[in-house]
Amino acid sequence: MRTQDFFSSRPVTRLGIFIAQYVPRWIGYGLARVVADIIALRKPGIYWTVRANLHQILGSEVRDTELHQMARHVFFHAGQTYYDFFHVVGRPAEVLTQAVRLPESLIEQLEAGMRQGRGVLLLGTHMSNFDLIGLVLAAHGLPIQLLSLANPKAGFHILNQLRATGDFEVTPITSQSLRAAVQRLKGGGIVLTGIDRPVYQNRELIEFFGRPAFLPVGSARLALMTGATVLVGSCRYEPDEGYILEITGPIEMVRTGDRRQDILTNMRRLAAVVEKYVRAHPEQWMMFHPFWPESPDT
Repeated sequence: MRTQDFFSSRPVTRLGIFIAQYVPRWIGYGLARVVADIIALRKPGIYWTVRANLHQILGSEVRDTELHQMARHVFFHAGQTYYDFFHVVGRPAEVLTQAVRLPESLIEQLEAGMRQGRGVLLLGTHMSNFDLIGLVLAAHGLPIQLLSLANPKAGFHILNQLRATGDFEVTPITSQSLRAAVQRLKGGGIVLTGIDRPVYQNRELIEFFGRPAFLPVGSARLALMTGATVLVGSCRYEPDEGYILEITGPIEMVRTGDRRQDILTNMRRLAAVVEKYVRAHPEQWMMFHPFWPESPDT
């Protein structure tokens, strides 16, 4: 079994939930560090994938020891974020709203968009505790549709169930859920989806950190189809402050009448925003899949 499949399996996910619910944070973080150390020592395929992604971000001059330590930190931070996410699941709204520091104007901006009848497309990066952002927004009572991973594995089914609270609707990407998202945005609603999940079937690759990458173009396509306000959000972790959500936007889409070129042009503009966030904290980019074709092992 691949390491990715093991960690996304139903038993491991349930074990993680149990640990986070009943074990103190210092023990939970300690277990995350032990798992990260084991991965860094044994170097399974997922380790080399993370290293290859980091190598592209940091450049060819990065030292091997630095690359190794940063890859190890990625796995530790992943365990830390899952502990913190599972730890607050099911807690009262007043607890959840304190779990991430949001920009002061974000909730007002989202509510204003709904009142004005213009949809808001919130594009999230896989930075730090991105799963926690959905819980926090749901705790504010905002009706949001989350377009999540298509064909999720068993463990992700559990995650989707945990994310779905109140008016927060979690819909794996299908033709039907995409149509629902289009209608919601055209009707002045809010849709949240990831912007940096690699899509290997893409005919067009988007430049990202100097190389064509498997960056999905669906975000730009959805924005152009609906005329929604586009915001790019990214979570980061600061030891003294906790989780912080940063927002870039509104980002107006360029429209020239050439549909294909408009999609590619706008996706490159969105990719530049994501690149800024990833460059600032590459050790917090939770990307465990190859992001560039034939990324070299390092």
